Amino acid sequence: MSNLNERIKTLRKKLNLSTEKFGMKIGLTRSAINKIEKGNKPSEQTIISICREFNVNEEWLRTGEGDMFLDLTEDEFIKAAASLSNDKFVRSLIIEYWKLDDDGKNLFRTFIHGLSDNMREQE
Repeated sequence: MSNLNERIKTLRKKLNLSTEKFGMKIGLTRSAINKIEKGNKPSEQTIISICREFNVNEEWLRTGEGDMFLDLTEDEFIKAAASLSNDKFVRSLIIEYWKLDDDGKNLFRTFIHGLSDNMREQE
């Protein structure tokens, strides 16, 4: 990937977030994210916010070198999951999902989408 703006767009798409939702998580508008993805230089604070909010490897974001995401320890997984839900089952589900490789995550998503579609059909 040749530049920072393209890497930000790639990250957003990998996270399956709209420009609006991506921006909300880091305190920017949809319009600001669109401008960044089209070539405007993001501020240092924006870069830091992206890395912190999405567990992104800053070296990858700035240069394209290394892995997109930082590895989390088990303890960091637990803390992150706890910040997302008070429900023990949901926290466990989040932790186990994060541990999956890309193929496992895709299989899980397919299962959940199928389950969701099946539930909608029964309503």
